[in-house]
Amino acid sequence: MSVPTHPAPGRVLVTGATGSIGRPLVDELSARAVPMRVLCRRPEQVRSFTDRGVEAVLGSFEDGASLREAMRDCDQVFLNTAAGPDQFRHNRDAIDAAVAAGVRHVVKVSASDANPRSAIPWARDHALADDHLTRSGLAWTRLQPGAFTKNLLTEAAAIRRGWLPQTSGHGATGWVDVLDVAAVAVRVLTDPGVQGGSGERGRVYRLTGDRPLSYPEIAGILTETLGHRVRYVHVPGPAFYLALRAGGVPGWQARGLVHQFVDVVRRGQDDGRLCTQDVPDLIGRPATTVADFAARHRAELTAA
Repeated sequence: MSVPTHPAPGRVLVTGATGSIGRPLVDELSARAVPMRVLCRRPEQVRSFTDRGVEAVLGSFEDGASLREAMRDCDQVFLNTAAGPDQFRHNRDAIDAAVAAGVRHVVKVSASDANPRSAIPWARDHALADDHLTRSGLAWTRLQPGAFTKNLLTEAAAIRRGWLPQTSGHGATGWVDVLDVAAVAVRVLTDPGVQGGSGERGRVYRLTGDRPLSYPEIAGILTETLGHRVRYVHVPGPAFYLALRAGGVPGWQARGLVHQFVDVVRRGQDDGRLCTQDVPDLIGRPATTVADFAARHRAELTAA
């Protein structure tokens, strides 16, 4: 990640440090010697980070006292919560803990389709949490990523066989690599010039590639990049739901995914097609393309 050099920031608390965004974020902050503490749910995670020389503490979004203690003496918090039935509460309690701990600035991972009236649980919860952050009095910056290219790996077995099943039809959306999201987070956490203020003076960055892509278009990109034909296969919404449930996806999440791919992507609701130049503007290089991502994961997406 190549970003400009700025005055050293204060201590950062990183949540979600073992996730697909948090891991590269911690690696880069550590490489830059940024004062940092990571919040871990399990003792073995704490040991793993401390063995690498990264300060780590045990805590949970379920335990407000542990959040406040983890944020003690921290200037900023990187807030990234997992989708789940309690996602809004986790965000709300973390924001409240940041206020109580005297944190100055929160960088929150939100969603490009955040909408308080959405039928998608995580889109609705993000919107409600975003509003809570705006009203908190904290300085804030929201990162609103589009669809994650890493989610294509959930269909790796089908892609290896030449199929890309989805229910989104020819609807298109903006896509982003989680490594680009991490790179943007590094820039925001280390450069006060791109951070937001409090209340309505906060900043929102929408993180996408340069153009919206449909699943049929992605199938074409995979075909060209991987060297074997990949065909888009349209799956009706009810069948898509049943396939998700058969694969072990909880009912609430499966229903949310159907709404996401049918309402937001296929029908173009909630500005799903909107793409920006925020990624290259912030990290100083072009956003990672779907082709770049596929090439990086060629071994996983190509039959032996």
